Amino acid sequence: MQIKHKLILWFSSLVASILVIFSVYVYSTYASFRQRSIEDRLARKARVTEQLLTLRGSVAGSVITSMPEQVEFVYSPSDSLIYSSQQTNDFVAEPAFRSRVRRERLVRFQYESPGHLYPKDGVALTYAGVSPSPDGREYVAIATAYDQDGYQRQKELRDLFIVGNAVSIGLVILMGYLFARQALKPLNNLIDQINMPAASPLTFRLRASNPQDEVGVLAQAFNDLLTRQERLVENQRSFIAQASHELRTPLTTIKGWLETSILYDADAENLKRGMAQAVKELDKLTALSNGLLQLARIDGVDAQLDRQPLELVEVVLDAADTFGKQHSGQSLSLQLSDGMLEQSRPVKIRGNAYLLRTALLNLLDNAAKYSNGQPVALCLEMDTEERARIRIEDRGIGLTPGEEDRVLLPLVRGSNVQAIDGFGIGLTLAYRIITIHQGKLRLRPRPGGGTITEVIVPLLSA
Repeated sequence: MQIKHKLILWFSSLVASILVIFSVYVYSTYASFRQRSIEDRLARKARVTEQLLTLRGSVAGSVITSMPEQVEFVYSPSDSLIYSSQQTNDFVAEPAFRSRVRRERLVRFQYESPGHLYPKDGVALTYAGVSPSPDGREYVAIATAYDQDGYQRQKELRDLFIVGNAVSIGLVILMGYLFARQALKPLNNLIDQINMPAASPLTFRLRASNPQDEVGVLAQAFNDLLTRQERLVENQRSFIAQASHELRTPLTTIKGWLETSILYDADAENLKRGMAQAVKELDKLTALSNGLLQLARIDGVDAQLDRQPLELVEVVLDAADTFGKQHSGQSLSLQLSDGMLEQSRPVKIRGNAYLLRTALLNLLDNAAKYSNGQPVALCLEMDTEERARIRIEDRGIGLTPGEEDRVLLPLVRGSNVQAIDGFGIGLTLAYRIITIHQGKLRLRPRPGGGTITEVIVPLLSA
């Protein structure tokens, strides 16, 4: 069911329910008022029967009939009928009923009468009369009538409500349709824009008539998603193009060395030298392939990443120790800030120890590679109560201004590092590992030359 139809159904049901409840309330209130009114009139008629008794208890006159089918009865204290306005009547006052009247003193009742669509109303009451009975029993006066006018007005009111509610519900459905159509018009406009053929799906964007309402917010969120998709597709295209180029270069070099060795190397010495160059290029190709595989795997690792509480100091010390073993001649200074040392509990993060160590090693390797043997500093400090900062400083060639974000893309290297071997994978891998740990990686120039790499990671709360 479409949202438009649901809105019409809900709106119509709500209004129709309110109309029906209101109509039932008014109708029942009127029916109660009609019955109370006729009963009060009958009670007054019954009181008039006191005038039928003289001082010796005989009939002095008759009661004027003013209601349809009005009938009065009077029973003496000895329970004998002493007055009846008509000889025949459709209501019979049984002895049990007269006893109930004397017990309750006032009884209001209804009874079915042949030939009538609605029941008749009646009132029975007691009074002492002029000469009270020695045994304390009282007279019983009964008055009945058929409220023809009241029932007729009640029927007209019921018919009016039935017709009025039917017409009102029809109008409500029509208004609900117009309301739903108008309310969903901006959404239908977006659907029409989506269904229109676009020159380029990646450059397509939605236009909302009112950017401030919910539909405008939805359109903006959709446009943001398209922007991220466009950026992702462009990155993938760039990645594929650069990966193809990077893979083709060592393959071409290997083929050249092997062809040269086959055609021109006549002695074992030259043949070994050519094969050694081919093996060197194969090592580069293997390293590049492994890096590309790591990047491909890290993109889908977030959902099933095994995260454990880790002591941040141990992770940093482990990475520094591994770096020292791999680069025995490289000077590395490690510093823990006072804020880190003053913590009452070990500073912990939630993450994967292997991936975090890989990211820190890649950053340290970059710092050493582009520093030409100059010292590298590693500092761990508190950023806020909820975050810690790992800072790596080198004194190398630094980054060209404006390339701080560009070099985080896969297979992209700085414009000033052509003379230094590399593939542009290590920094991207570190960036993605830190990102899936809800951290941030920032690059900025170091005063005096070099680069400062900052890693900010969230801490586990105590």
